[in-house]
Amino acid sequence: MTISWIVLIAMTIVIVYHHVIYTGLMIWLSRKTPITAEQPPGNSESPSCEPTGLPSIAILIPAHNEADFIEAKLANLLMLDYPPEKLSVWVCCDGCSDNTAELVLGWQDKYAESGIQLECIVETDNKGKVVRINQLLSLVKDQVDLIAMSDVSALLSIDALTHAADSFSDPQVGALTCNYLLAEASSGEQQYWQWQNSIRQTESKLGSVMGGNGAFYIVRAPLFSSLPEDTINDDFIQTMLVIKQGYQVQFNHYINSVELSPSTEQDTYQRRQRIGAGNLQQLLRCRFVFRHGHDGARWLFTSGKALRTLMPFTLLGYFILSLALAIQGSGLAQLLTALQVTGYLSATLPLFGIHNKLTDKLHYFVSGYTASLVGMLRYCMGHFRTGWRHLPPISSYQAQSTQLLKRISDILLATTGMVLTLPLWPLIALLIKLDSPGPVFYRQMRVGRISEEQVELFDVIKFRSMSHNAESKSGATWAQQNDPRITRIGHFLRVTRLDELPQFINVIKGDMALIGPRPERPEFCGTLQNALPFYLERTAGLKPGITGLAQVSQGYDSDLEDVKSKIGFDHAYALALSSPLQWIKMDLFIIFKTIYIMVSKRGQ
Repeated sequence: MTISWIVLIAMTIVIVYHHVIYTGLMIWLSRKTPITAEQPPGNSESPSCEPTGLPSIAILIPAHNEADFIEAKLANLLMLDYPPEKLSVWVCCDGCSDNTAELVLGWQDKYAESGIQLECIVETDNKGKVVRINQLLSLVKDQVDLIAMSDVSALLSIDALTHAADSFSDPQVGALTCNYLLAEASSGEQQYWQWQNSIRQTESKLGSVMGGNGAFYIVRAPLFSSLPEDTINDDFIQTMLVIKQGYQVQFNHYINSVELSPSTEQDTYQRRQRIGAGNLQQLLRCRFVFRHGHDGARWLFTSGKALRTLMPFTLLGYFILSLALAIQGSGLAQLLTALQVTGYLSATLPLFGIHNKLTDKLHYFVSGYTASLVGMLRYCMGHFRTGWRHLPPISSYQAQSTQLLKRISDILLATTGMVLTLPLWPLIALLIKLDSPGPVFYRQMRVGRISEEQVELFDVIKFRSMSHNAESKSGATWAQQNDPRITRIGHFLRVTRLDELPQFINVIKGDMALIGPRPERPEFCGTLQNALPFYLERTAGLKPGITGLAQVSQGYDSDLEDVKSKIGFDHAYALALSSPLQWIKMDLFIIFKTIYIMVSKRGQ
């Protein structure tokens, strides 16, 4: 048996163990002792009957632009069955640009009438969720017994705090989490969270729940920790640190949190990217569970969160390895590859409006792992240095399916284009060397995609079409008609667009897309942004392209007016990414127009 087959069998065991054996066992164990509506174990009387013996609780709520849900949240907290003198609510408005702060302040009188302390801290800068949690923690940690976190868009069952107080009567319990329910969700998402609630219930019975949920979790105040500002999944890390301090994290199935905010496809994709990045971060930061003394937590963490974090890489490696063995002629590998291709293709059917129960769940499964993989790769590239900020992604106009299909098509078409044109490269290189002294390739720094965290810069690769060191004296200048810096071969390369063939390498690397706005030079960006409103938004959440709607409609930029007229084309292309069908139509038009320009030598 070859090493390849040993690795493939090992990966098969890992995949089956995580998805079938471990998950099935955890769900079966949760159903073995069914949930009933009986009085929970612990005190024979409801804790609310003895308010003087109940712990004091502070609920912390960082909020950024939560005007749609904040009043429902405050009304929900006001109705909780808990002694008002034992409860306080602390809201920190994190650079809100809407009227969230005004709405919170408007509820202070109602809270005062009920005897509940409501504090609203208004900060003008958006620093991120973790920064505001640490800020609120410094104000309340020494004043209360328990600290609870709850998302603005999640409502709590009316007896949530009384049940929580009862659970903390056990001195070994350091933190508590609860059922997470969705008011609106796809069948795949509903199924996923049903399984997760069952798994958490079983984890609780076996020792400790592996991580909390931001909708609601509650921690003993002395155990609540300040976190590094770049923490992504604060709810998970916070509760895992309770385990590190020698306490249990328990699941109370009598407490329900209901998520009100419906998730669009794009919201779900962005959230799962963030969770994927956070999973990788927490795998690195929760290494303490592998030490001696955390035996139960070690198995639960490894079988659950750790394997789920590594699973996208495992599935990708499994497909590549089985494909390689299939190409070598193995019938079993060919069958495995065919099954995987069938499954992945079936998972794309909902993108084209073809829905049934099986394909919808497959789509949720595959898209979730895809988003998680993208999130982890972004984390490795430093895209989450500031942790999690509750800001809408600037690429929110793009459908998730469009982003995925666009990147797949970029890789396939760029690879195909490079293979087909590769025989021309030595000839072009020879002509360039014979025509003028200097290198064959020309590298120049360009501005790439603009994201929430950073502006990406990259070196574009082209065949040299100007004389060597053409800008050594003049500096960065726009191209001109009959530009004397352009060589004879360079003129031919430009009108046929052959000078841009090496940019296939940029596309495959991920610096560029095949189609998108023209990548601009950093030297020009400041001037253009000052002169032209919304100039930099051309590449907000969108990679620049080798060709694009503006390029095929107008050509090279020679002055400010050329750039100004191109902005409209660039934004028109961005709007076409709102749906896969519009994107396909637009890209096909641009590709055929580009081919026409190359063949007719209408480039500049």
